Amino acid sequence: MNKKFEVKLTTKFKKQLKVVRKQPNFNYNELDNVINMLSNNEVLPPKYNNHLLTPKSKRYMGMPCTT
Repeated sequence: MNKKFEVKLTTKFKKQLKVVRKQPNFNYNELDNVINMLSNNEVLPPKYNNHLLTPKSKRYMGMPCTT
């Protein structure tokens, strides 16, 4: 059973996106695919280097806690 999550853009994400969009190799379609994969609770391919977002994050998707 796949659980679909609702995606809410935070102010921090919007600010970081504004900076990243200026990079020459930015691909919006690829970002959109990753966000859709995460919202559908899918595991990211190794190419995206799945990692904990903050040191105090809960363990998620079988990833060990690094702190």
